[in-house]
Amino acid sequence: MSDHAPLRQQVRAARLRFADSATELGTLLRLRGDHTEAERLLRQAVEIYEAERRTRTALPHGTEEPA
Repeated sequence: MSDHAPLRQQVRAARLRFADSATELGTLLRLRGDHTEAERLLRQAVEIYEAERRTRTALPHGTEEPA
């Protein structure tokens, strides 16, 4: 791991918290009938989750960061 690992982990955690919040807000907006904004937020959350999955899969075996 590089010297930037703690910062990288903080950024990763913040992005996942944002995706979780966007998912919750998108779901609430959808229930209120604001489908356009809900879809935008949910798509953004999916992009973050997919990027995280690609990043975790791309790490060399044995160096996966803890969840």
